[in-house]
Amino acid sequence: MDQVALVVVRAVESGATTTKDIIGVTRLSRLKVERALSTLEKQKLLLRERQGSWALGFPVAPTVRQCGSCTLCCKVLEVTDLGKPVNTVCSHILPGGGCEIYHERPRQCRSFSCAWLQGHLDDDWFPETTGMVPHFGLDALNVQVDLDDPDRWREEPYFSKLCELSLKGLRVSEGRPYATLVIVGQDRYLLLGRTIVPDPTLFGTAFVPITLDTFRYWKATSLEHLQRLNDRVMEIQRIQQEFGHCAIPDDDDPSPPYRPALLQRSKELGVIRTT
Repeated sequence: MDQVALVVVRAVESGATTTKDIIGVTRLSRLKVERALSTLEKQKLLLRERQGSWALGFPVAPTVRQCGSCTLCCKVLEVTDLGKPVNTVCSHILPGGGCEIYHERPRQCRSFSCAWLQGHLDDDWFPETTGMVPHFGLDALNVQVDLDDPDRWREEPYFSKLCELSLKGLRVSEGRPYATLVIVGQDRYLLLGRTIVPDPTLFGTAFVPITLDTFRYWKATSLEHLQRLNDRVMEIQRIQQEFGHCAIPDDDDPSPPYRPALLQRSKELGVIRTT
């Protein structure tokens, strides 16, 4: 999937459900957005709901558990086809759990299953107990937090597990890499191991490791900006391989060429010696 399509998917995940909204939050041209939407619709990754809004349409993953009494996803997630906003209890929830329109439920509901339901997390991650609904999107593990306990994700043992999942997604050797995104009301946090990135942008985040589980990061403001950031990260990694160390720059808007500035800064700080 190209970067434009990925940005469009992230915009929909963030709540931009109309073409106009997607253009507004991504600042992409209408032509690019419409082309991406058309491609994603053909791939059944995005679907038009009856109200004319766009919704995620990822294939339903097999489940190994049953929901039981848990209906937290029916509270914290948006269901555009029912006009149900996020963090609002669905009016169709039955006492004790279950859905009164289960057999006629919208496509968004039919295509959803949380990571606990799929068996990716232990029993102690039962959403009704944790107050969190973790679920996989196209390139991210999204953790939707109940606003009744907004800081639960920062508590142990949950935070350490989320850090572990984050590192697994960043360093995956097989399959598709994924980001770990915590969503608390209007606030979003990207996890890079134990490094918390507040308000990550739709365009992505470039980063380099500082320790085994902490990172230095730069948030991209456009696709072109992301490319320049990633190009500099690659040059940092090349210098690290060549000299063993490289100074990590503070500025977040680099321009090529990157190597001379990185080498000069590294020599000034005494990080490397060159002849």
